[in-house]
Order: sequence, then C-alpha cells, then structure tokens
Amino acid sequence: MRALWLVLVLLVVASPLAAQDDAGVVPDVIAASEDEIEDGIVDTAAPRSQPSGELAVPRPVYVGIYLNDVPELDLDTNRYLVDFYLWFRWQGDDIDPSTTFEFMNAVESWDQLHAAVYTNDDGEMTSEDLGDGWRYQVFHVQGKFGHPFDVRAYPFDTQEIVIALEDTDAVVEDMTYVVDDGTFTLPPTLAIPGWDLGEVHAQVIEQDYPTNFGDTRRAIGEDRYSRFRYSLRVARPVVGYAATTILPIAIVMLITMVMFLIHPRYFEGKLGLGITSLISAVALQLTTAGDLPSTGYLVLLDHVYNLSYLVIFLSLLASVWSVRVHDSGDEPRAAKIDRWMLIASLVLFFGGTGLLVVFGR
Repeated sequence: MRALWLVLVLLVVASPLAAQDDAGVVPDVIAASEDEIEDGIVDTAAPRSQPSGELAVPRPVYVGIYLNDVPELDLDTNRYLVDFYLWFRWQGDDIDPSTTFEFMNAVESWDQLHAAVYTNDDGEMTSEDLGDGWRYQVFHVQGKFGHPFDVRAYPFDTQEIVIALEDTDAVVEDMTYVVDDGTFTLPPTLAIPGWDLGEVHAQVIEQDYPTNFGDTRRAIGEDRYSRFRYSLRVARPVVGYAATTILPIAIVMLITMVMFLIHPRYFEGKLGLGITSLISAVALQLTTAGDLPSTGYLVLLDHVYNLSYLVIFLSLLASVWSVRVHDSGDEPRAAKIDRWMLIASLVLFFGGTGLLVVFGR
C-alpha cells in the first residue's frame, strides 16, 4: 500500500514540471495573437528565411547600374535614350525596395522597357534569395531620360548622362541607398558617336521637398528620401570640334586682315573684303547655332564670333583712316597705319580667342 501511495505522489509532482518544459519550447514560426492575425499584421503563410543577427537601422540597400548603350543623345530636347541594368541588394523580408523605387528624371515612361530578371513560374517579379536573409533583384531598363545640358563651353563642353532614382515609400530614417562597387565599370564596346567617354560618378543624397504634398499630417520638409544618382561624363573631341567650329572663323579673319595689305588707293577693294568677311562670319554663326538647344545665354563660340565682329569693325575703321591719311598725301603714315593695324588685329582676335578657350571651358 505504501508503494502505491508513493507512485501516486510522484505522478502528481511530475505533471506540472512536464507542462512547464513543453511551454518553454520556442516554435520555428514567431507566435502571434489572434488580433494580429485578423488585422493582417502577421503573415500566416509559410515562414521565410530570416537574416542572422539584428538588422541595421536605417536599412542599407545596395544599388548599382551597369550601362549597356546610349543609342541617342539629343541636346536640342535635353534627352537621351539609354539601355542599362539596375540591381538592388538588401537584407530582410519586411521590405522590398525593388518594388518601391521611381526614376526621377525619366521621360515618356509609357514607352520604357522595365523587365525584372528574377520572376516566379507565373512570370511575376520575385526577388532572389542570396542566403542569410539577403535578397536580390535585377532589372533590364531601356528608355528616355532627361537632364538639362549646360552648353556654355560649347564646342569644348562636357556633359553628363544622368539616371536618378528614389524610394517612394521609406524615408531616410528607415532605409538608405548605398552605391554598390559594380557601378563604376563600363563595357569596353560602349561608344557614343561624337563624344569621348569620361568617368562614371555615383552618389547617394538625401532629398527633401519644400511641400507636404497635401498631406496635412506631415510638416513641410519633414520627410527626406534617399536618392541614388548615376552619371557618365562625356566630352566633345577637342581637335574635331575645333576644326569644324573655330577653324572656319579663323580663316575668315585671316582673309579679313588681307585688307591691310591692299594699297589705300584701292579703297573699294578694302571695303568689299571687310563686308564680305562680316557676312561670312554671320552665316557661319547661324550654321553652328543650329546644332545647339535654345538657351538664354551666350556660349563660348558666340563670344568668339562677337570678337570677330569687333575685329572686322575695327579693321574697316582703320582702313577708312588709312585711306584718308593717304588722300592727304602722307603715304608713309598710311602704310604704317595698315602695318600696325594688321599686327593689332592678329593679336586681338587670336589672342582673345585663346583666352576665351582657356578660361571659358
């Protein structure tokens, strides 16, 4: 009898201890309250792989661009057609920056190719699992983008092909872009006719807006978003453009200065040569202006042409002065005027053009 009572006592003591051990087992799926499941806060589907360790705040998202081709570069419309690959790499399943980004300088978005590389069996975009909680997505993009071109230094200007994107959902306190190392490379076959390729630049800036976009719950300028800016610098070939823009007006000016080698008695020839040179310079400027977008400022080549107009005008005045001195009977002085004005015109135009090219670029 005593043995029976001892067994019963042991069973009573052991039962709560076993229940306590079972309660201490942590399931693979994080437990959630019934209210959270009903509100849709918790995903009741199969659990996803979680990153090891604690996630950083703000969450870094690595972004990169690999430029394939620039089929079109139009200065008149400040637009360019580009073909490139864009990728995102981030940690955690609670965000997906590949679905919340927006191109900030895209034009004609309706005609833009925007194809995800990683998709599921149904063709829907699905990020790739890299392991340890890292996700990855790549897009093949082809479309037109815009950026204001500054042509003040034309024909020796340097331009930028810019691609800018921004997350439309997360502010910088929650997520920030990070430039990936693979961004700074270019394909060896990439070429843009009429342009020399320069360096690739990429940076991440915090973009704020002086508005709350009509949301009265937000203060003006309160939200700041992470913006990724990619740019490829391109420059015009110096020798080629100098030969097609500077050389023609230089030849016209050399012809203009021949008037100082004509004897003062042939005033009609001097005058005709100067006027012909002026008309030629105006025609050349109108021709080159057709290659430029409409701007409200003068470009470097405009300053060169303005200098040529000044030299032609001064040459005509000097020729009139020389003729009047010659007609007064002082031929040696008239010859001296022509000689010194020839030197002065050469120095003024070619020296001034050199200074404009050096300091105007």
